[in-house]
Amino acid sequence: MKNKMKPKLPEGCIQCLEGRKLVLFMTGICRQGCFYCPLPESRMGKDVVFANERRLSNVNAINEAIEEAELSDSTGMGITGGDPLVVLDRTIDYIKAFKKRFGGEFHCHIYLTTKEVTKDKLERLGKAGLDEVRLHPQFLKEDLSEELKKMDFALELKKKFKWKVGIEIPIIPDCAERTIIFLDKIKDKVDFMNFNELEMSVINAPALMKKGMTWKNDSTAVKRSEKDALKVVTWCQDNVSIPINFCTASQKNQFQYKNRLRRRLKNIMKDYDIETTDGGLYRAALYLPEMKPGFHYGHKLENLDKVRRDKMLKKLSMLRARLMDDFEIPENLIELDTQKIRILTSTDIAKALKKPMKLLGLDAALIEELPTYDKQIMQLEWI
Repeated sequence: MKNKMKPKLPEGCIQCLEGRKLVLFMTGICRQGCFYCPLPESRMGKDVVFANERRLSNVNAINEAIEEAELSDSTGMGITGGDPLVVLDRTIDYIKAFKKRFGGEFHCHIYLTTKEVTKDKLERLGKAGLDEVRLHPQFLKEDLSEELKKMDFALELKKKFKWKVGIEIPIIPDCAERTIIFLDKIKDKVDFMNFNELEMSVINAPALMKKGMTWKNDSTAVKRSEKDALKVVTWCQDNVSIPINFCTASQKNQFQYKNRLRRRLKNIMKDYDIETTDGGLYRAALYLPEMKPGFHYGHKLENLDKVRRDKMLKKLSMLRARLMDDFEIPENLIELDTQKIRILTSTDIAKALKKPMKLLGLDAALIEELPTYDKQIMQLEWI
């Protein structure tokens, strides 16, 4: 008899789709060695912590992660990596701190490979307040006994910690049958199954292309991953009685990512900003000639020494004050951006005062940028 999928997804998926989840990247270190891992070079193998797009000043800067959660109106977080178990003490400290700050209802779920899983480590996570465990076993192995044993540790602790246990795995092209063999062994044990469309990055591209894989259209998704997902999902509909979900690469961008950005935008939007239809910020930026955006702009900002940075910020502060005095610009409509070393103002003001700004040695641009911590510029027009 064909089974109908349950409509309610696990809480971690719901929060993700609605943009209510902080993505806490705990470390880029992982010992499982999946050939398809899509982590970018900036994170792969590096012991760094990111809260959404914000790289924390150090791996223990919990206050910065909490600030990002507040700016994003997060009601939960997904802890990911790398493998958070590699830095277990740090992971526990973050869970405890977030629960203390936002309360027990703040939902915490975690993505774990099975490589480092032990019952003791999982118990420590449970005592810290973890709500949901998402396991990524080596599901393509012929001998699954070790993987199933590791998963059983999390399942044995369900009653004690009242958490949900599920799997989250990518759909690898031409591996649908082997994936189904694995799913058949766990279908009566876990609370949910979440499948991801496989994505290609600079790091995993050589290994995937060696296996005959390539990009789908102009996206980061891998061809045939979605097609094989249909085979897996169809099997699940006939054989599984728990919620299942297939998360496409486009779904992540159109719903999860954009919804999260819209929540953050409402908290950081200034009086001089205009919200774009895509959920970005339309504003004007005034730059010193030596700090204009261009090739290696991010690298230039990151490697700027403190003396030179302070000198430029002092100069910009004086120029801002002069513009305010000479043209009676309200303080809330022109602001010093110390992060990107520039002045921000409204597009109308920049257009009207283009010549005076040029005479002061400032280059003005109309920009559209994302409401993320790194303020990624999407469009720029010099005026």
